[in-house]
Amino acid sequence: MELTGNRIRIEMEDLKLTIQEAQEMLLMSQSSVYAWIDKGKLQTIDGPGGKVIVISQKEAEQIRELNLKSKRNKTSKSYINNTAPFRETPIINAEILNNEAHHTTHLPNDTVTLHLITELKELAVEAGKYKQLEIIRNEEKESRKYWEDKYFELHAKLIEKDLEISALKKQTEEQKALLAKKSGIFGFLK
Repeated sequence: MELTGNRIRIEMEDLKLTIQEAQEMLLMSQSSVYAWIDKGKLQTIDGPGGKVIVISQKEAEQIRELNLKSKRNKTSKSYINNTAPFRETPIINAEILNNEAHHTTHLPNDTVTLHLITELKELAVEAGKYKQLEIIRNEEKESRKYWEDKYFELHAKLIEKDLEISALKKQTEEQKALLAKKSGIFGFLK
């Protein structure tokens, strides 16, 4: 298969699969097949019975292999188990199994759940510490702002009082000079 412009060039070894055949061969659910078509991961052409997926044998085998290895692919699990209904590991436990395979792969489901609860508690404690630290920092910022505002307010009052003191000193000096002048005149008259 080769894309040329908006057209697909089909080669002899390419497979032409219906949606149902693609599901079975690629071990994908119907919704996954349609999602891959929408995203352009699977190429289609219009056939007499509807859409036909065109895919090379090699690509089909690679997708099938990946889906067989996937721990979260329900279709491949049902294929492997050869049973219609199957019990799936909850997503959270599957994530733990996937992310921490070396710790939990051989543990029963209850142990994995307890491990998850312990991890969540530890994360909650850490989150609480960070939240408390954030609150303290915000309080410090508010406190610092309060004291900065208070400083500038008191500094402005200090400057105002200095001006008043300077004005009073000047007035006192003027009154002393006037008094000295008056006593000089009166002292001369005596």
